[in-house]
Amino acid sequence: MIDAVIFTGHMIDLPDRPEPRFPPALEAAAAVAIRKALAETRTHMPAEKIGYASAARGGDILFHEQARELGFRTVIVLPFAPALFETTSIAGVAEGEWVERFRALWAKDPRDCINLNLPRSSEAYALCNTRMIELARGHGAYHLIALWDGKGGDGPGGTADLVRKAEADGDKPHIIRPADLR
Repeated sequence: MIDAVIFTGHMIDLPDRPEPRFPPALEAAAAVAIRKALAETRTHMPAEKIGYASAARGGDILFHEQARELGFRTVIVLPFAPALFETTSIAGVAEGEWVERFRALWAKDPRDCINLNLPRSSEAYALCNTRMIELARGHGAYHLIALWDGKGGDGPGGTADLVRKAEADGDKPHIIRPADLR
């Protein structure tokens, strides 16, 4: 039985990203793939379905939107204050209305919004990943869904970090590869 879901995933690429990883053109296909993974996972969950993720543009926001549509309670876990998080992990892509979507998710239910209030650093993202695992473990067994290209990340605390941590816990993460969405 799975008691909680954690999601991690790449951000939608900024326009100047040298090597595309998750281009905006794949947003709709990623949403469908995330929804499918959630639908499969929820069949192994208790009546109360809960999921944890941060809320960066791209995979994280898609996770919250799709999970909530499927009846999950989702909890947003941010490493630092929402205004700072917007500048580091949401803004920068003209299409997709990511800032507005983030704000709508954040405003939905304050009880499901956690601001770790860490200082801005690359370590903050790794600590955020660890905190999401701790929260999910509080419910029992967890399962990770990841929108991940299988490569090392751009820094500590990214998607690769959380996949490694989940595997070390004995989970077999459900990996959605952006290249397979093309």
